[in-house]
Formats: sequence, structure tokens, C-alpha cells
Amino acid sequence: MQRSMVAAAALVALAPVAALTTITTTGGPASAGPVTSVADRAPSYSVTARIDKSEVISDEAAVRITGSVRPRAVGQVVLLQQRLDGRNRWKKSGQARVKASGRFVLKDSPTVAGVRFYRVVKPASDGLKAGTSRELRLEVWRWQPLIERAYGANSGVAYGYPQFGTVSYYGSIVNTVAGKPGHIEYTLGRKARSLRASFALTDTSATGATGRVAVTVDGAPAWSVDLGTGSIDRDRVIDVTNAFRIRFDLSSSGTPAGYVAVGSPEVLTLE
Repeated sequence: MQRSMVAAAALVALAPVAALTTITTTGGPASAGPVTSVADRAPSYSVTARIDKSEVISDEAAVRITGSVRPRAVGQVVLLQQRLDGRNRWKKSGQARVKASGRFVLKDSPTVAGVRFYRVVKPASDGLKAGTSRELRLEVWRWQPLIERAYGANSGVAYGYPQFGTVSYYGSIVNTVAGKPGHIEYTLGRKARSLRASFALTDTSATGATGRVAVTVDGAPAWSVDLGTGSIDRDRVIDVTNAFRIRFDLSSSGTPAGYVAVGSPEVLTLE
């Protein structure tokens, strides 16, 4: 009789504990989801940013990135990050302090050709989580010497360092025999936009010599120039947008002996 009463009392004593355990682990408000900390509920900084250019030529121009942070975070640092197209890793490339107005100014001078993206990050502070701006796209072009590219069909020409008016031109194309035409081709693969070069008879040409250079783009005449001793067509820029292949045809007089050249040719490319 006493054992039955003790057992019953034990069951009564355990019942509330079991009930509490059930409430804690199943159903009801206590099991609505994971516990959210104050930090998780904290607001984030809002960062806006804009870039002043959509494209630049490497080593020739800097880009300026401006924007603002809200709340203002006066005197605190924002970080400029960038990544190359096709890559996921962001690298720091600058920083600036937030002005009293909440605005910032950042600059970068790209040196590597290709498409890249920038973003501005305000690190977490003062109980606020980090904020990140949208991505800003930039195309970086470069002048690539044609001497760096593989050449195609050619005859009667060679690479050299001719002088035009006593000025030397590195990586130039020169016809090798006076009076004998020459030509050379390059594949651009529709990845270049402009061709830049100087055209002249070399200083080794005889007085009174003449010459001519013609540029062909995908089989169609694009540009040509007739030259005489002492005449220099300097830093000529020719549109080669969407060109797959270009060709130079060089010709000069045999008597007086002329040697025509394409001085330091380059193409503007994203590669």
C-alpha cells in the first residue's frame, strides 16, 4: 500500500518536468526557429558608389570613384576592392575616409588590360554590420606593340629600328630591298579597336626616293599614304574595330633607293 502511494507520488512529481521538456522542444513559440542574436538583427551600412569612366587606356588615365555612406560614419574608412572579370577573389586597391557629408572619394590607376569590377566596402562598426556597394564595371585597354604578336604571311620585310628624321622607332616593319614590294599580315581576332603607327622613308633612303604604305583590313582597303624623302606621317590612328586580320603592303623606288617603314605599330586591345 505504501509502495503504491510512493510510486504514484513519483509520477505526479515527474509530470510537470516532462511537460516542461515537451514545451521546450516541440511546437509553440519556443521552437519557432533558431535563436537570433542582437548582432544578427543589427542594421547594415548603406553604401552607394559611381565611377567616372566606363573605359580607360592603361598607364594613361586614372578612374575616380565617388559615393556616400549612410549613416555617415564621419572619419571612418571605406575600402576600394577590385576583381578581374572571370575571377571571384576581391583584392583591396585603396581606401579613403568618410567626410562630414558622408561622402568619399577613391582613385585607381589600372595597369593591366581587361575588364574589371570595383566595389566599395564600409566595414562593420558602431553596432552596424558591413555595407557593400554595387559592382562598377571598367574596361582597361592597352596599346600593344605588333612585335608582340605572331605574324602571318609575309615577304620582303623585316623587323628593325629605323630612324625617321633622326628619331629611332622600336619594333618597326621595314621593306628590305629598295624597289621590291613587301607585305606582312597579323591576326587581330576582332579584339582590337585601333591601329597606331608612324609612316615614312627611313633616313637611309636616298634623296628623291619615294614610297607607299597601304593598310588592308579583312581584304578591304582601309588606308594608304604616299611618301617622299623627309615626309613623316606621325602617330596615325586607323580604325580596326572588329577586324579579324590586317595587312601592310610596302613599296618604294629602286632608283633613287628608298626603304619605306611602318614605325612602331601598335594596336589598342583589351588583351
